[in-house]
Amino acid sequence: MLIKLDRKFWLGTATLVGSTIGVGVYGVPFVFQKSGFLVGVLFLIGLGGLMLLTNLLYGEVVLRTNQRHQLIGYSRLYLGGALSKINLFTFILGGYGALIGITIISSGFLSNIFSFLFHFSPTSWATFFVVVTSALILRGLRTVSRIDFFMMLIFGLIILFIGIWGSGSIHYENFNFATKDFWFLPFGVIIFSMAGLPGIPLAREVLSGRERSLRKALILGTLIPLILYLFFAFVVVGISGESTSPDAISGLAWYLGPGIVFVGSALGFLTSFTIFLNLGTAMKRALQEDFKFKSGWAWLLVVLPPYLLYLSGVRNFIDIISLVGGLAVSVEMMILIFVYANARKHGDRLPEYTIHIPLPLLYLMIAIFAFGAVYTLVFK
Repeated sequence: MLIKLDRKFWLGTATLVGSTIGVGVYGVPFVFQKSGFLVGVLFLIGLGGLMLLTNLLYGEVVLRTNQRHQLIGYSRLYLGGALSKINLFTFILGGYGALIGITIISSGFLSNIFSFLFHFSPTSWATFFVVVTSALILRGLRTVSRIDFFMMLIFGLIILFIGIWGSGSIHYENFNFATKDFWFLPFGVIIFSMAGLPGIPLAREVLSGRERSLRKALILGTLIPLILYLFFAFVVVGISGESTSPDAISGLAWYLGPGIVFVGSALGFLTSFTIFLNLGTAMKRALQEDFKFKSGWAWLLVVLPPYLLYLSGVRNFIDIISLVGGLAVSVEMMILIFVYANARKHGDRLPEYTIHIPLPLLYLMIAIFAFGAVYTLVFK
């Protein structure tokens, strides 16, 4: 019985990890190098702590509510009005933007992996990726949660492999600890990379009957990506220094050879694969539970618009993830805090855990996310 319970806990943890780790990890080394490695570490720890708090707040919201929703549904339930409409905008911008970004970079990963066998265009690989992941989303949560568990293990092993492979090529003079020109650059990329809200209601569903384990799963599921990102940035920046590329991997080829492109692309495909599944599943559930779409229509509305936008020429990966992370995710975090405050007063279920956060800290969190959103909108 204990083994069975532990297995369920790890599946719930893996669901959050799979919803958090995505293609944004490839931007982390680049912004660390540009802003200064120490500045990047401070941003990762600070924003990682903020995202941990918001994940725990959201977990409490989910446990305080009998009815199942995604964040957009909880905002309609507890806020209504203008804030709910703003959340609808961020839901569409964030969800579709992330799916397009994943599709863009995944086509490149697949091309790198299979270039010695097939010579298909990026559009062909993107189509193949969308078809496979869409089919798995249609199959449902059970398939997704099982895939997350194994992908979480494989992701950690591949990052460890890259670290061991490149350990002899790490040079500490490559670490520029701070710069004055790009000090705020890590904000949007790290927010995007640490965002995993859609996985929290899914984690609760996986842990059905063991909701008391949700808090521990959320803490572990947030810390695992943070630690992996830090290790990955250390290895990549330590090896490639000023040659660190926006996608992290191509810059390593000069120092570790073309084999690293294959391994790095495999890593990228695994992470993008899992995040697409989790995000797509969460969006499908939101359309079903919050907008009362039938399963088939909800599935179609999730997978078709991003693919059509990709085909129409929306393919600038960096611009997309910057907008999603800096604007959409930051606004969602602010809305979540307001949802949490109202759920504590009006929730219809006694939660298995409660987070006691002082009101001034909640105001500070709102101010940080608001500043990040304004900065992204005005200066990007």
